[in-house]
Amino acid sequence: MKKLITLSIAAALTCATVLAGCGKSAEDPVAATNTKTPVAASSESSESAPQTVSTPTPTPVTYVYGTASLTYAEYYSGDVTSTEGFDAVTSATNKKNAIMSNMYTDFVDAETNAAGYHILGVKNVNVAVPEDQADAYAKINPSFVLNGKEAPAQFKTVSISGDKASYSETTFHTAAVVKDATTSLSTSSNWGDYLVCLYDTSETHLRNGREDDFDINSAICGIIVETSDGLKVGLEALQSIWVQPYEFSFNISKDSTRNTRISGWDNLTELAKLEGKTITKVFYIMPDATYEYDIEGVYVKPQYKGAAITAKRSDATFTLSDSNFKNMQKPVLTVTYTVGSGRQAKRTVVLTADLVSGTATYTADLSAIDLSEGGSFSASISSDNFADITVTVE
Repeated sequence: MKKLITLSIAAALTCATVLAGCGKSAEDPVAATNTKTPVAASSESSESAPQTVSTPTPTPVTYVYGTASLTYAEYYSGDVTSTEGFDAVTSATNKKNAIMSNMYTDFVDAETNAAGYHILGVKNVNVAVPEDQADAYAKINPSFVLNGKEAPAQFKTVSISGDKASYSETTFHTAAVVKDATTSLSTSSNWGDYLVCLYDTSETHLRNGREDDFDINSAICGIIVETSDGLKVGLEALQSIWVQPYEFSFNISKDSTRNTRISGWDNLTELAKLEGKTITKVFYIMPDATYEYDIEGVYVKPQYKGAAITAKRSDATFTLSDSNFKNMQKPVLTVTYTVGSGRQAKRTVVLTADLVSGTATYTADLSAIDLSEGGSFSASISSDNFADITVTVE
């Protein structure tokens, strides 16, 4: 019996050896399921396996908030098409330096600024500054006043690199979007080459008097005009923004004939781009809110590039130096008699006539005026396709 048991064990061992040699190795999927020891992957599978890279979580930035004086280039940064043309507006007098409470100027006093002063930008602008850079920002911009950690409704965010500060686009708080305002355009005014007026209808936000119980009042910070093709231009105080902000004006040339309050215009490279375009949006920016006006469209008529036109007067007859108006659409001649100056001036229109090519002489009705008052005559030509042309009356 012992001999038979021994042979049976030997046979079993021999069978196991044969089966192992027939491919049932530990790497076989079926055999591998019966082992508790993990088998290392081949070098080929290791190379093809995706590698997991851990990304450190960025530390959130904690901001503090305050106010600061910013130049116009800083104030409009990120909000307009370009800020490269901003420098400063030069006032021709030392007056009106405090007419708008948030106007940032270099005015000191009437004696120091006897010849005028510069409008540099906007003061009391809400800014967000990284908390750990607040002291550094205060050194860069000494006008910075820290208010705390509560975010205002509207602000610009400051970034600091070295000893320079840069500013993000404004986080706007839009208080209202007005879609039914009416507009008018003057291309020959005492405020600049162009004067645009917006009139409230169903809503009343725009200050058009001297009272401050309007949403948009003398604390105004800025105005952005946007054209139908996306051009955005920022306007500046006293050059374009006035104490009655329902109206704004701008020049496209250095000529200050129409606005003697300014001796040095600013940002003309951008303002000139408005010529021939249609303004469709106007954004009035207050310290803590912005009011958007979506308007039907104000076409900024191109300036007339022809030779200067003059008129000679003989009693009631006015003879123009040019009689070719074929390139003008619906040209109209207007002659005005003015007594006095400024807001107290008395103006009387004595002639309104459609201009006809080939005709240079037009007759006015002077029965409504008194020439002994010592007034003066002025004339202009308006048309559908050109800005008004000032005609010098000799």
